[in-house]
Amino acid sequence: MPVVPSGSTLTPEESAVTLPRYAQIIQSPECAFFGVHCDADADYECRDIWMKHYRDEIQRYLAEAQQEIEAEVGYFLMPRWVVGVPASSTPEYLVDAQQYGFPTVARWGYIIEAGIQAIANIRLAAAVDHTADPAIVGPLVTTVTDISEVKVYHPGTTVEIHPSAMTIAAGQLTITIPRCRMVLASLADNPPGGLDYTVIANFEATVDVVREYCDPSTNATLVWPHNCSSSLCSCTCSEYTQDGCIYIRDARIGILDVLPAVYSGGTWSTQITACCTGEPQIVRLNYRAGAETLTRQQEDAIVRLAHAKMPTEPCGCEIAQRLWARDREIPKALTRERANCPFGMSDGAWAAWRFAQTFKLVEGMVL
Repeated sequence: MPVVPSGSTLTPEESAVTLPRYAQIIQSPECAFFGVHCDADADYECRDIWMKHYRDEIQRYLAEAQQEIEAEVGYFLMPRWVVGVPASSTPEYLVDAQQYGFPTVARWGYIIEAGIQAIANIRLAAAVDHTADPAIVGPLVTTVTDISEVKVYHPGTTVEIHPSAMTIAAGQLTITIPRCRMVLASLADNPPGGLDYTVIANFEATVDVVREYCDPSTNATLVWPHNCSSSLCSCTCSEYTQDGCIYIRDARIGILDVLPAVYSGGTWSTQITACCTGEPQIVRLNYRAGAETLTRQQEDAIVRLAHAKMPTEPCGCEIAQRLWARDREIPKALTRERANCPFGMSDGAWAAWRFAQTFKLVEGMVL
């Protein structure tokens, strides 16, 4: 058996097209895609073992392509948390702080709910039963009732593992995960011949199971800069802030009413500030937004633009190479519109651009 490298790390995926789904699209068996040699893959036409740098490259370009499309259409292609006050690691596009208006138009459309991301552990280091494939985690006792709130991670990391199925029945959570999606993080940089599928020690013995949900106690922050004015509180160099509640007037477009309010006992109550009598000048918004279901056309657009952006073919697999070559192709004759396509001139870029124009949100309406 080949020597297995150690010390490798994984990075969180940032695309609605997950790596397991991408493997399905290019017709690669999952085990080969995740660097595992499995005798059962002999029936597949495309069964070349993928190396980590190939997976890292497609993961990067899937995320980059999706973000480029989202910037054009005005909404996320998967739910994301947007914050009014960023942490040091928060990307700029996930921050929404703007001039206050009534109503206010959020930076992103398809608002799902107002609030901030909250995390609660369901079970850390939950045992994985590898007796069969797919493997089983659980049943785990839980008060969670919404499957969409359940996330599974490599232990001690924020790198997600994508189950093939999850069920909750009578307060018991059961998770099903194909074995090859659980290669140990330390073995992610697999040898060219692949890790041995039959060696259970090559795969995670435990996973972290957490709940990701909305904390509605923080909706928005209203800001009055402290300038000298009859409508403002003082003339200091600091700002005056007050909590605000968000009423979603139009979720698709992202039209919101933000009012001064207090949160108590699980309920928001409007409350006019006792200090500043004029309207706030800035509002910082916290919400979750994005399409909750990825359509086949959206999925195709992400994949084709990702291929168009990849400078080299993904791996030795002929099917993957054909798809990459298709999306990298640039016709000899180009229309003016095609030649000026912001995504690029290749077939994959053009297909993604046409999708973006079809599903782009229109915000130029009278509020």
